[in-house]
Amino acid sequence: MSTRSGELADELKQVIRLAARDPEALEGALPALSALQRVSAAGVLDEPSRVHFILHRLIPEYLDRLPAGRDCRAIRELLTWEDGDGEPQSLTTRYHKAAAHLVNAASDFGRRQEPRLLAECARRFIALDHEDRLAAATPGGTALPPAPAAAPPVADGDTLAGIVQVHRNLDYHLLVDLMAEAEEIVILNTWIPELNILDDALVDALARGTYVSILMLYPDSQIAQLRSQALQGATTQARPREDRVRPGVRHCLEVLAAIARTVDDDGRRHLRVRLYHSLPSISVYGVDDRAFFSVFLHGQLAVKSPQIEVEGQDSLMGRLVFRELETLWETGQEFEDLEQWETELEEMGRRFGAAS
Repeated sequence: MSTRSGELADELKQVIRLAARDPEALEGALPALSALQRVSAAGVLDEPSRVHFILHRLIPEYLDRLPAGRDCRAIRELLTWEDGDGEPQSLTTRYHKAAAHLVNAASDFGRRQEPRLLAECARRFIALDHEDRLAAATPGGTALPPAPAAAPPVADGDTLAGIVQVHRNLDYHLLVDLMAEAEEIVILNTWIPELNILDDALVDALARGTYVSILMLYPDSQIAQLRSQALQGATTQARPREDRVRPGVRHCLEVLAAIARTVDDDGRRHLRVRLYHSLPSISVYGVDDRAFFSVFLHGQLAVKSPQIEVEGQDSLMGRLVFRELETLWETGQEFEDLEQWETELEEMGRRFGAAS
């Protein structure tokens, strides 16, 4: 089933190939872009004029409104099909320019990076279209100011709020793609379900010098037991409680120790693992300035719950997520040698004042 963002990304794929060398071929081929508020507000246009408006007015203006960040800089390069002198730029040239903004961009840019960047561009354009529609719905064509005593509303996709998208659950494929070019990766959870999906990506990241920070719940605490009970869901009947957190954390430590043995000394120094002994608040899977976060619900793993994708540590939601992450990181205890995690875990218990 196609989605609006998917249809928009498909049209953008055609735009970056045809805008400079054969714009006439785009006539009648851009229904999703034509449906955006800025195009509709331009009035009745014939098809050549509509395509010209999209290529030379809509897209450049939207690119100017994108936030800072490596991905957005790369998107601008892909969609700049003419240089400063108005001469066409080949797609290969734009690939090279876009790749320069990414960390360890794959050599097969067209297969791996282009689809991801165009999907991100489509999501951004939809968010900007929401802003335009809200502005058009108010008198004078500008958004009404908030009442003096009230904070401005936060809408999904609001770039100031930092919300990029809400996912049904944790998108491991997207996460692995983002990890492939990350400078820093952070994970906060009670434990990391399906760590096996991420282990190869973590090894690759450490091998190229990425900093990886992992924060999990101290497994032998009463808090861990309570979270295990909560995962069983609300019930009025007494029944045996399956302990999921304790074995989950210990299994993750075994996997992380194996990862530490796989990489070289520099890779091991870049891998930091801590345990926290506090109430779990949110789960966070962070890649540079982007994060997917969720809350801990009864009867459901955080990774199986809706994930709010945020970008920008200075945005409203970004500050909330990264400050909570920093708070728990500062209270945590760090492993000095992951290969000796069982011995160090006992010492952590004494420092936490928790019985094993």
